[in-house]
Amino acid sequence: MTSPNTGGSEIDFDFISEFEGGSINQGYVPDAKNSQSGVTVAIGFDLGARDTNDLYQLGFDDELVALLRPYMGLKGLEAADFVSRNPLIITDAQADVINYSVKGALINKLMRRYEDATNIAFRNLPAVWQTVIASVEFQYGSVQSKCPTFWRCVCSQDWQSAINELRNFGDRYPTRRNKEADYAQRGI
Repeated sequence: MTSPNTGGSEIDFDFISEFEGGSINQGYVPDAKNSQSGVTVAIGFDLGARDTNDLYQLGFDDELVALLRPYMGLKGLEAADFVSRNPLIITDAQADVINYSVKGALINKLMRRYEDATNIAFRNLPAVWQTVIASVEFQYGSVQSKCPTFWRCVCSQDWQSAINELRNFGDRYPTRRNKEADYAQRGI
């Protein structure tokens, strides 16, 4: 995958892409019965919490916005039912636009939050930690608000505690968290 414009970070997007199912051109709803996920395309781009303004702010053109609009705001079983009756297919080029725009915007927000909390440039963290923090961010939205214990560990650069937190995260994704912990272990 082409790396998004992320302010000089060294995030391994290929590692993260494995958890997000790679770049997928057909819309699907991950874990529709047990989550509030919406129709998802590209590398984990969830349309359930999106609106037209979001897409234009990300720089999407009118054609892509029109294609995605019917799937915006739908979540869970409602989204799964709709996409099964109205399949969403995007091109490789459209997936690249989505991946580049969305991941770049998310990483830049994450970098600002980290730097505001620590006065340390995110891009100066070890690459493995940039990657792991970004991976958790992509899944949960804001690591700072939704994963505060993990956030405190990474902001204080207490890497061993951060690894321990990943291994005992208590969410429904222990395989992903343990792979992130294994990956992060390389940075200690």
